[in-house]
Amino acid sequence: MAPLDDRFRRNLERILARSGRSRRGLSAAFGRDSGYVTALLDPSRPARARPTPTDLLRASDELGIPFVELLELLWDVPVERLVDELIALGRAAPPDAATRGLTSADRAELAAFRAYLADRAARRQR
Repeated sequence: MAPLDDRFRRNLERILARSGRSRRGLSAAFGRDSGYVTALLDPSRPARARPTPTDLLRASDELGIPFVELLELLWDVPVERLVDELIALGRAAPPDAATRGLTSADRAELAAFRAYLADRAARRQR
C-alpha cells in the first residue's frame, strides 16, 4: 500500500475519532452512502474517490472541523499554502508576530474565539 494511502487512512481515522461519529455518521456528514468511510478505511477494498472539496465543506459545517484542516488532512494541502495564497490575493492579512508559529489546531481555536467575541459584541449592540 502506498504511504500516501496509509497517511490518508490514519488522518481519516483521526477525523472519525474527533468527530465522535460512527463511520456511517461520518459518511453522512460527507453526504455519501453509509459504507463510504468504511470502504475508504479498508486497505483490502478497491480504492474509492476521496471526499471532494464540496464533501469537505459539508462535513466542516456539520462537524465543526475547519475546512482548511480537512483539506490538509485528507488532500495534503498545507494550511500555510492556503494562507500564503490568500495573502497574495489580498483576501487575508499576513499573520502578525504573535500568531506566526501557530499550528492549524491553534489557528482554529483562535478563529473560534474570535467568532465568539464578535458574536458577543453583536449581542451587546442589539
